[in-house]
Amino acid sequence: MKPIKVDPYKYLYASARVRMLRNRVVTAGKLYQMIDAHNLRQAFRVLNTAGIGVGEKPENYEVALIRELASVYATVREISGGLPLFDAFRYGYDGLNLKIMLKSQAAGYDPLPVMTDFGTVPKRELVQAMARKEIPGLPFEMVRAVGEAKSALSGYHDPQKADILIDKATLSAMLRTVYEYDNAFFQKVVRARIDIENIRAVVRIKRSERGKDLSFLSGVLHHGGTIGCDKWVYVFRGGMRDIADFLGYTRYAALAPAIDHLTYFEKLCDNIMLEFIGEAYRVVFGAEPVLGYLFEKENEITMVRMVMASKMANIPAQTIMERLREYA
Repeated sequence: MKPIKVDPYKYLYASARVRMLRNRVVTAGKLYQMIDAHNLRQAFRVLNTAGIGVGEKPENYEVALIRELASVYATVREISGGLPLFDAFRYGYDGLNLKIMLKSQAAGYDPLPVMTDFGTVPKRELVQAMARKEIPGLPFEMVRAVGEAKSALSGYHDPQKADILIDKATLSAMLRTVYEYDNAFFQKVVRARIDIENIRAVVRIKRSERGKDLSFLSGVLHHGGTIGCDKWVYVFRGGMRDIADFLGYTRYAALAPAIDHLTYFEKLCDNIMLEFIGEAYRVVFGAEPVLGYLFEKENEITMVRMVMASKMANIPAQTIMERLREYA
């Protein structure tokens, strides 16, 4: 089937709107002000200047952040005309909800309080659909994975396997969805995400007690990245140095020196994905700046949450700075 054309001229207003909205994003300067604030209340006042949490109590910062992200998704849906292409980047929340529901079902507790409302299917609808043993509205890859994950939990009591099945289905659904449209940037973002997840898997498994378990690695690797799964399997047969050398010849060469320092390595993996924010905004008008804004706001909320939680725990400013990944 021929890919659906995404006409950039339909996004003249949307591109201008997100550039205006960027003026209210929590900048690196504001973030540093929050870190240097004497207490939680002062940090929250800085956050208020970006229009987040106004009228809310500082202790309720999480409520304010959830409300802000909900507003961002509503804005993106409005200015994109509800284009399903953007839904691909909400499948991760759907996947998270599915994993929570499956585990809660096995353990016998209510999943709703810990589920998110940012997926493509509202969490209450998802819970009700699961009870009826049917899940309308989700990509077929994810629906199929639910049945397989249930078997992994009930038959083998293997929650890790269940998570892997849902994660793989989520990325497969994202990849299929972006390729239903003719936008190369969206495709590039998802393929890079698959690459990063595969790199993480190779390094984590190699460093773990399953460091020689090729069959386990093969079950974890995702298809569809720019680097084929067969290459990762080949590299995995060697040592950590072989993995670093291989990375050095890819677009992910910046990760090579960090594979022996897991925290720094994870930070660099995140930073590679954040580089797409800059690429998106280099497009004058089109769907790309809208996606860039969505990524920027999600990163902003992650950073703010980290700072506010640290302030509430009275963690020193220097320690917060050390924990904070590079802010885009």
